[in-house]
Amino acid sequence: LASAPAEGAEAADAEAAPEPEPAPAPAPAEEKKRSKKVKRIPVTVSEAKSVGMSAQELMEAQEEEGKMAIEDKRIKEKADAMNQLEETIYSMRDKLSTSLSAFSTEDEKSPLMALLTSLEDWLYEDGMDVEKSVYDAKYAEIMDKCGPIEARAREADLRPDAIGELRKALARFSEFVGSSDEAYAHIEADDKAKVAAEVEAATAWLSEAEAKLAASPATADAPIKSAEITAKASALEGVCNPIMRKPKPAPKVEAAPPSPAPAEAEPAPAAEGDDAAAEPAAAPPPPAGADMDVD
Repeated sequence: LASAPAEGAEAADAEAAPEPEPAPAPAPAEEKKRSKKVKRIPVTVSEAKSVGMSAQELMEAQEEEGKMAIEDKRIKEKADAMNQLEETIYSMRDKLSTSLSAFSTEDEKSPLMALLTSLEDWLYEDGMDVEKSVYDAKYAEIMDKCGPIEARAREADLRPDAIGELRKALARFSEFVGSSDEAYAHIEADDKAKVAAEVEAATAWLSEAEAKLAASPATADAPIKSAEITAKASALEGVCNPIMRKPKPAPKVEAAPPSPAPAEAEPAPAAEGDDAAAEPAAAPPPPAGADMDVD
């Protein structure tokens, strides 16, 4: 039993004793310094040369560039001429069968169709690489033969509008001649008669022109061009418009009569008291006994 308390005391002493401190870590060993090796290489410096082109080389390069630009332009123009010829062949062949058919006779149409077929064959055989002038000549040949037919179609398209404008002008000026409107009361009878004569002449000309056009077939050149009809309308407007639009004269302003001069006022009659006041007072008599000078 006595051993139990002794063991407890030893255990308490063991708990009270401090723990030993850890041993310090060993200092790191110093790194060994590395030595740098320098290797020297000799460099040879030669005379510097200019970078770029000399004046002569630059001039030659510019000349070459100019030649290339000219050649590019020539190739483009030749290609454009070829395309224009090709397009004209196809479009004209189509028009001769549709829109231009009514304006061309069979005697005109047959040789034109044959020409277009011949040019098409040539274009895809010997005409693939020729000068621009050759394409231009072929194009001009087509337009020279088809031009009159296209002109007839163009005239037929423009003519109705030209006649319509002339008719409108004739109607407007005819109405003016017969008008009694107050707006035209200031226009003299001679001026109205001049307008009436112009309207009559233009009406007769138009009737004759329409008769000629009606007698001419669509396959013939028009005897009266639309430009002539437009010119007639312009001439009529030039003569009649200034008369029709003549402004009214300004109303005359009469001068006002001079106002009468104001009458001079007569002096009013004076009253009796006023007369007495107006007269000067009589001089007083000399005093008695006054000395008088006697000669």
